[in-house]
Amino acid sequence: MQTISSSIWEGVRNAFGDPASIRRVLATHPRMRASLRAPARTISARNVPSWHELGTPPLLGWPRRAKGHLVGWTASGGDGWQSFHIVRPEYARLARCQITQATLDLQAIDGFAASKSDLNTFASTDEMVISNSRELIAEISLQQLAKALAHREIRIIHSPGADHFARYLWDVPAPRLWLMNSGGSHHLAAAKLIAARLGQSVPLTGDLHTHSLDASSVASLRAEFELFALADDDVGMTAFADAMRAVRATWLSHPLPRPYERSTAVLLPRSEGRSMRVALEMRKAGMTDLGEHLSALATALD
Repeated sequence: MQTISSSIWEGVRNAFGDPASIRRVLATHPRMRASLRAPARTISARNVPSWHELGTPPLLGWPRRAKGHLVGWTASGGDGWQSFHIVRPEYARLARCQITQATLDLQAIDGFAASKSDLNTFASTDEMVISNSRELIAEISLQQLAKALAHREIRIIHSPGADHFARYLWDVPAPRLWLMNSGGSHHLAAAKLIAARLGQSVPLTGDLHTHSLDASSVASLRAEFELFALADDDVGMTAFADAMRAVRATWLSHPLPRPYERSTAVLLPRSEGRSMRVALEMRKAGMTDLGEHLSALATALD
């Protein structure tokens, strides 16, 4: 708890551009340190962090905003403090998607977009079919393989163009191949297991969507802002906002995408001296450098 004298001294330091309030908040709210570690790998396509959705406004937000819409706060007049809004077009260009036609062996598929099973509970497609559809693999034979592949909901075979493959290059260390399907996951997983045990090749043809982050767009953002990720500890974020107002340092923010929904991107303009002194304190406190993280992902397997 601050004493009256320490509070006065903190205010004096803030007034002269030393972000003492920010230093105190970062020291007393360590839970604000966000983690951008990828979740444990499963066979759900939603297991891959949705960095291509960075800058997308919340689905239920109102009024509806364009991608890259940022809310900021800055000093105004004598002791004033006001919000402002800008749109950074880099967010609209942040993700790239190259679509090519590919023929891939069934064994290359690592997971699915949809299933009656909870895909996030399994580390492999074999594990899912052994656990939830053992009857589909009761017999290991070419006849059983053909029967599994004949299932009409395997649209990559029976309804060309309905489903497609996807790969996210920021899915490190090795990007997984996903079937973006709307059904047939158990029968295809059964076919995959049976084909592997028989040593049988099963080629599948469809569009392959290769997603990546655009390094130049990331660099453009980083040229104008220091970017950090802060965990949404309610008390801590309120204290942070109050401290930024006390320091009179300009900052902007927006939510992070799945699976980091409980964290916020904080952007500090490089053109603002007080904001840069805040950035220095955040770096000293070990706050997660979002800009550096995005740069690394944008160059992964480039």
